[in-house]
Amino acid sequence: MPYSQPWNSRQPGCLILLLDQSGSMDEPFGLQQAGGGRRKCEMLATVVNGFLNELITANTVIDKNGMPEVRPRAEVAILGYSGTSVTSALKGGLGRKEFVTLGELQDQPLAVERRKKRELDETGAVYEVEVSFPIWVKPVAGQGTPMCAALRRAAELAQRWAAANPQSYPPVVINVTDGMSTDGDPTAIAQDLCRVATADGQALLFTVHLTNLNSAPVEYPATESELPNDPYAQLLFRITSPVPETSLAQLSAMLHRDLSPGARGLIFNGDAVSVRLMFNFASIPATQLLDPNR
Repeated sequence: MPYSQPWNSRQPGCLILLLDQSGSMDEPFGLQQAGGGRRKCEMLATVVNGFLNELITANTVIDKNGMPEVRPRAEVAILGYSGTSVTSALKGGLGRKEFVTLGELQDQPLAVERRKKRELDETGAVYEVEVSFPIWVKPVAGQGTPMCAALRRAAELAQRWAAANPQSYPPVVINVTDGMSTDGDPTAIAQDLCRVATADGQALLFTVHLTNLNSAPVEYPATESELPNDPYAQLLFRITSPVPETSLAQLSAMLHRDLSPGARGLIFNGDAVSVRLMFNFASIPATQLLDPNR
């Protein structure tokens, strides 16, 4: 059955994040959305950094000497695109590598900030505590949206990775974008990307479409009719992969609702909560492994 291989140390997973860094990412979310009032680029950076930190923690085990060890169960590439360029969103030594491991991310954050987190005490009262928050990705908002170039680069990375890891779960690409490609129609390039394959299935392209609408996200639609009459949303629907059947049950549980057969891995009008859930969904293969020794 395809899409059934868990991420593990011998057959790691591949996650490629494409982050739109165009001028529209400087705009705020609607006040009724999760993250309302914050700039989109700030929200996206916070979500990415929080997700990476949790992914590292989830794949950390205690070795035979009682020391924490980050298992190499995933290899990650994070690309930012704006103007006419596609570059690593990571900096320093990490930014010079095509893929980085979870251990490398843990060892080389750009900075570690102190941020406040809300907790509940035994009476149910809310209080704030300070926690360490590693930073790998900074907020960036620039010029145009070279989506074709970003998907082309993702396809190149996915192809090389799949050739080196032919038995692993196939590459997962998440494109977070304002939807308006400024360097052409991305359809053919997206199709090329999704033809990349391992023995466990074809590469998956999931999409988060960020807009200026002050309304709830449309999550994982099965048909274009579930989307507004927006040509960019409809194009992104057509190039986005369906959710694999092996992940439908877990994603439905995360959403607390049933998904229709053929649901696409697309979020229209994404906000802070839905974007974070998309990242968590993409790492489902990492949670399918219960053996701490692999």
